[in-house]
Amino acid sequence: MKKLFYIIIIIHFSLIIANAQWIQQNSGTTTNFHSVKFINRYTGWACGTGTILKTTNGGINWVFQNHPATSKTLTSISLVDSLNLYCVGYFETILKTTNGGLNWNAIRNGPGGTGSSYDACFFINKNMGWIAGSGQKIWKTINGCDSLIYIYVDAGYIYDIYFKDTLTGLMCGDAGLLKRTTNGGINWYTPNIQLHYIGYSFDKISIVNNQYGWVVGEGHNPVYRTTDFGQNWDSIGYVTGAFDLYCLDFSSINTGWCGGGGTPAGRMFRTTDGGFTWQPYNNTISCYFGDFWFYNDSIGWAVGSNGVIINTTNGGVSSVNQISTSVPASFELKQNYPNPFNNTTNIEFNIKERDFYTFEIFDILGRKVETVYSEIKNPGIYRLNYNGVNLNTGIYYYRLFNAKHNETKKFILLK
Repeated sequence: MKKLFYIIIIIHFSLIIANAQWIQQNSGTTTNFHSVKFINRYTGWACGTGTILKTTNGGINWVFQNHPATSKTLTSISLVDSLNLYCVGYFETILKTTNGGLNWNAIRNGPGGTGSSYDACFFINKNMGWIAGSGQKIWKTINGCDSLIYIYVDAGYIYDIYFKDTLTGLMCGDAGLLKRTTNGGINWYTPNIQLHYIGYSFDKISIVNNQYGWVVGEGHNPVYRTTDFGQNWDSIGYVTGAFDLYCLDFSSINTGWCGGGGTPAGRMFRTTDGGFTWQPYNNTISCYFGDFWFYNDSIGWAVGSNGVIINTTNGGVSSVNQISTSVPASFELKQNYPNPFNNTTNIEFNIKERDFYTFEIFDILGRKVETVYSEIKNPGIYRLNYNGVNLNTGIYYYRLFNAKHNETKKFILLK
């Protein structure tokens, strides 16, 4: 009887978790996090004030890593592969590991309160990378930081940097700073962009397919987009209701998240139309957000103050409940109800075998508009409460598949 009681408790708890949109993970610290990056679906790192954490199971467990800058604010991590990583921070802090973080070596680790501080760090391979922040300079290396090449930049504080190859890169920063290079960072120029106000701070650049890119201004929250890797930037709107936006990440050309500080309904925002419009997510966790990283449209992480690390496996919008643990006779995707529907509808499906399943939404032309989830499911009967608030009125198709099965059905959204 006691064993049965614990089984019921476990099932009940799993249903609560399945219904959540963003799940808080246990970081084991109250530090302020500034950067999170993953090398694949399960292995990732986060850094913050004096802290570097690593996970190998998607954030179920985060493990503290030893490093020589425990008194420093660590601001950015750049991942080359599962072994080679770089991390930078305040007061001349540059760290490197070649074994996945088992050992971190200090390239530079100046005394507190002195020297330049670094927020921007990007390595295109284990040898070549760029580091920037204060001091009107960029450090470039071509030998894994065995030596650093000084490059003067006529700019203020540089907050982020990204290279698509060894020659072509972008940077952003305070006072409307947005620059581009085509010679490996030796020279930088201002691309074609018409700023509404010179005082914007661009904290993050998000790039998709090394072609599309976005920045969001801290202050009035304007959104700028490029479709040619930063040669031209267009103003495409504002994030209405936000306070200050510190972070930004697009998982595809349509879907992205941005966030920062403010009230619960003004800390996190999501777009599904390429950044033209943004919907607030009513986050109840008390923190500001410093960084996002998305594996795809459904699976992602956000980090922030007070040791907060949160994870979503459904894009933060729709929810999936396992309504029965009984093993069905077969794989089956059922017709949604109600249909037609206005914003929300229910879709039930049967899973016979434990496997990795993906649920996607397509428009009438067959273009994928959303990955609702992509994860391992146990045998059972499930109900998806799908929220189509970000879609326009029309006919859509929903598809559930794994390596063995593939079913598609049609639904109609009327607004």
